Amino acid sequence: MGIYEDAKGQKSLLVELRRHIHRHPEAGMKEFETAAYIRSRLEEWNIPWIAAGETGTVAVIAGSRERPVLGLRADIDALEMDELNQNSYASCNPGVMHACGHDGHCASLLAAAKYLFEKRDRLQGTVKCVFQPGEECGEGAASVVKSGAVDDVEAFFGLHVSSSHPTGVVTIREGFMSAANDRFVIRVKGKGCHGSTPQKGADALLAGAALSLALQTLVSRESSPLDPTVITIGRFDAGSAYNILPENAYLEGSVRTLQEERREKNREIITRMAECTAAAYQCTAKTQFQCTAKAVYNDEKLTALAREAAREFLPEEAVLVQEESLGAEDFGEFLEIAPVTYMNIGSGNEGLGITAPLHHGKFDIDEDCLPVCMAMYAAFAEKFFGNKN
Repeated sequence: MGIYEDAKGQKSLLVELRRHIHRHPEAGMKEFETAAYIRSRLEEWNIPWIAAGETGTVAVIAGSRERPVLGLRADIDALEMDELNQNSYASCNPGVMHACGHDGHCASLLAAAKYLFEKRDRLQGTVKCVFQPGEECGEGAASVVKSGAVDDVEAFFGLHVSSSHPTGVVTIREGFMSAANDRFVIRVKGKGCHGSTPQKGADALLAGAALSLALQTLVSRESSPLDPTVITIGRFDAGSAYNILPENAYLEGSVRTLQEERREKNREIITRMAECTAAAYQCTAKTQFQCTAKAVYNDEKLTALAREAAREFLPEEAVLVQEESLGAEDFGEFLEIAPVTYMNIGSGNEGLGITAPLHHGKFDIDEDCLPVCMAMYAAFAEKFFGNKN
């Protein structure tokens, strides 16, 4: 029996794991119950594990040889948003939801760990299954790296479900798979006054509105058309009354690029624009940045192995080249240790009405994608060790 047939035979376990995690979502770096559940299932199957920070967990599966060491990664955190689905496994935690499929990743890696542990004598090396916290907040992968739990890993493989593709289709590409992302916060300070005497104040709302427009020129006038960059203002807060000029304004957004070296340049431009635009309206502006993701650069050889592994159980036409994307994901942090490759797994199903995009209150997955995810983790491990030896 092949890996995929074994995985399909584990569908009931996969669904059980996924739905439990989906019902009990936790925000980034607060996944205490999720971590406890992961560890309890590993202990139930006698799989050794080590902690990687407070809520990170690394299952260690020693094969017939100590090296090489392969890392398989799944993220475990949820998003701080309300679930709009009404199904039996909907979130029990108001304001928190698995709207990005991490519940499916976690369930699939747990089942893959069980499968690989049971067949560990066949593994020509060691597998470390990394259950990583805090992907959404951009802190989790760095916390795992800092813990030292994966210092000996020589290659990493990760995956992500995608409702943009139907179940049974996978996508991957060599080179840049996802973008580097900075979160920024701009605080504009003006002088409040009554709306009847605007000459006595400095309108922070007006300055903030002008700034939100001016920042788009970072893309149109200060970036090369050959160097993809995108800026988003996702939050703008100002004012408390209809007839008062606000004294403060708050802008929050993100700026994405494929080139790490472009990150510092973007920070300089945003800071300059914020200060100069605010000054034009007799206000001041302070800007803060947080790196939430480094670019994910797929290693050519590992990507070829991932394609080969997928083609072991999926038809040729189902293994597609991923389009370029400025989506961001903190998996790139593991490049500090070893080369990586990262794959998208189709999870959409129009017939079942499963079409909502990631980060949407009605997001769900076709659970037939879970055996595909589990099989990819296991098949990549077997392909990796076979290639090494």
